Amino acid sequence: MKRRWSTASLRSHQGGFTMVEILICLGLLAVLGGILVYVMRSGRHELQFSSDHLNAVILTQKLSEDLIEELSMNPYGLETLGFDTTPRNFQEIVDGRSVLFSYIEDRAPPWGLIDPQTDGTLDQQMKPLYDDIRKFKVALSGDRRASSGSSPDRNLVEARFDFNWPTKTGRGELTSTCLLFSPAAAKQTDLAYAVNEPAIDARIPREVFGRGGMTIPQVAAAIGENVETITALGRISLITRDFLQSDFVQKQKKKIADEKTRLARTPASALDRQYAGRLAIARHWYELAKVSFQILAYLVPHFTTLQQQGKFNQEGGTGFNASTLQCDLQTYRVIYETFAGSLIQARYYYYSLLASDLSQYKGGKVQLQAFQKLMDIYRVCAILPTRPQGMQEYKDFLARLKSFAQGRNPFLVRFIDQETIFLQTPSLWFDRLPNLKRIADILQDKIPGILAFIREKSAAAITSNMPK
Repeated sequence: MKRRWSTASLRSHQGGFTMVEILICLGLLAVLGGILVYVMRSGRHELQFSSDHLNAVILTQKLSEDLIEELSMNPYGLETLGFDTTPRNFQEIVDGRSVLFSYIEDRAPPWGLIDPQTDGTLDQQMKPLYDDIRKFKVALSGDRRASSGSSPDRNLVEARFDFNWPTKTGRGELTSTCLLFSPAAAKQTDLAYAVNEPAIDARIPREVFGRGGMTIPQVAAAIGENVETITALGRISLITRDFLQSDFVQKQKKKIADEKTRLARTPASALDRQYAGRLAIARHWYELAKVSFQILAYLVPHFTTLQQQGKFNQEGGTGFNASTLQCDLQTYRVIYETFAGSLIQARYYYYSLLASDLSQYKGGKVQLQAFQKLMDIYRVCAILPTRPQGMQEYKDFLARLKSFAQGRNPFLVRFIDQETIFLQTPSLWFDRLPNLKRIADILQDKIPGILAFIREKSAAAITSNMPK
């Protein structure tokens, strides 16, 4: 007896697939395979993008550190670099096309000196780094929070770094900003010495004019001068006299003498003690110069009063005593000489810290602080009214400093080049250095007239005391 098999039962026993089912499976596999390939390719692109983005972050960090050092040396570092204006211009960072990436590595003799023409730049000798970053371009810009005035915001620079690089799907970009301290505004401090004026004024009649028991108005009436003139001369006399006899001056001189004695006994090979001794002497001289200048600055308006309102005759009274007037005025001249001499001495001892053996012992960072202090002192010496060679001394110092820094410290070289340009136009120099301008207003605009006035009255005193 024959058995009949249905199509359904036959298929179930054979366990096979129809053509339709096979096509459906192949279609699903194709879709899934396409998705897998797409995901893998996207992951590869994402990995490449992440790598490029990380490189851009690292380059930004490098520029931030360089800019901090640039501005610590030169408040107008962005201007010196040529990146303080907009619109921003993108530069390639390899093959010396950007000043920001021209002193990377010392790869060729003479060792210790980097020449961007032969080494220092990111070129093909620095593979595989060169291949990783050759695609990048950078633009740097920055603006001060306040473009003018004495607001603290003028000391803050907001720098912006823009990087871009080509990708297979377009262009990658990274923008980063940082806020940097770069002093450009004048310090909000009083340059003058702090004086207890009521206490000083109470001493004027007896100690300056020998008229104990009288008031300043009574002294003015007796001498034939006004109250303002008597007060001005009295303060000049007592403040200068007190300062020269003060514990501060005597202690500073003793500290300097003691340190000099110790330094003379210190072996040249004891570099730590040599450096500490010279630095201590430099600081003591500088402190004496600073306080002396504060005395000079405080008394400037009093000399103005004396010059403009003083009669210096006996028409309305006894007049000033010529001999005591000469002594009272000459003490101011002595303090000026103390200031100028102390400043020169401080400069000498700070300069001695740059000796070759001491420089190697202390290292670049510490020596950079000595450079900066020296430049501040040289600047003031350059505007001393009694030191006409001061400006040339400063220029010679900058030339020596540049010769030393060439190939070693690009930040310092750029600063010196910028400073040299400023020196050609004093008004531009003072505009860039408002604190120095405040000092120059006293040293160059006021002190010469005061010293001439002192010479005039001293000569008159000598003439009046000569036998007839």
